[in-house]
Amino acid sequence: MGSDSILAGIGATVLAVTLLVCGFAACCLPVTTASLAGAVSTGADSPYTHEQLVELAQETRAFTVDAHSSMEEARESLAADVVAAAREASAEGAPKYSQWTQQAKQVLGDAEGEGGAVAADDGAAAGDGSALETMDALAKVSDRYALDADAVSHLEDCNGLITGLSSYLGMIGVAALIIALVLGFRKQFAALAFMLRMGPALLLAVLVVLGLWGVIDFNGLFAAFHSLFFVDGTWTFNYDSLLISMYPIDFWMGMGAVWVGSAIGVGLLCFAAGCLFAWKAQVQHRELEEAAAADAARSKKRRKKGRR
Repeated sequence: MGSDSILAGIGATVLAVTLLVCGFAACCLPVTTASLAGAVSTGADSPYTHEQLVELAQETRAFTVDAHSSMEEARESLAADVVAAAREASAEGAPKYSQWTQQAKQVLGDAEGEGGAVAADDGAAAGDGSALETMDALAKVSDRYALDADAVSHLEDCNGLITGLSSYLGMIGVAALIIALVLGFRKQFAALAFMLRMGPALLLAVLVVLGLWGVIDFNGLFAAFHSLFFVDGTWTFNYDSLLISMYPIDFWMGMGAVWVGSAIGVGLLCFAAGCLFAWKAQVQHRELEEAAAADAARSKKRRKKGRR
């Protein structure tokens, strides 16, 4: 096995990983969250309206995915968005006004509650302390109203994982590109074709296995995926919590479809490019055979002249 064949095999593996990364990158786009949240975050069992959940889902995506110069400021900004939405949703005359308890309204400073001492113990009314303190006090009333400390901690863990791995994942893509360029520069079209076609094939094999698992037991797949990166118990939340209202199970199933669809779409482009280079390899091979035959004919003619 030549060095180019080994390089092509490495390139195919790296390309398969790169295609998975491309699918994940599509999931991280703001438009993906907006579209999926708009489709599945109904707000039927939430004290927030559908529109508010969609908006909060986008703000939460930014907190989770984007890099932040100061995580403290990012937390405060997210809390400010949640508190603002809570005040709007709990205001008298709002569509979900009836789903807000007096205690929750008191935390927000919108009404006199029946348990003033409790509200004071939990962080007091709005205006006292930061938005993050107000959100925490509201979440202690119920995690239906706000993101509690566990939810914020999990989102921070996700942010650390995504931003921490992004540079390494980018390096994998660069490695795949460099290998492809090296093979192309050497005119090793057969090896390049192998890389560009085997990479998507490897990806497809992995996706078929994961897809069958997801169809049979999506919750099991979801749990296994999270257990790879997070400590058990840190990523499970009440079914009616604000976090799950923004991102219900249908949202994650949609994310899975976007991930797979995007990865396969890019993979098909790579496979098509591989087919093109396979054709070029055949042309190259034919030209080499014709050149070898011509050289053999000239050598034979020279030998005949020499015998004369």
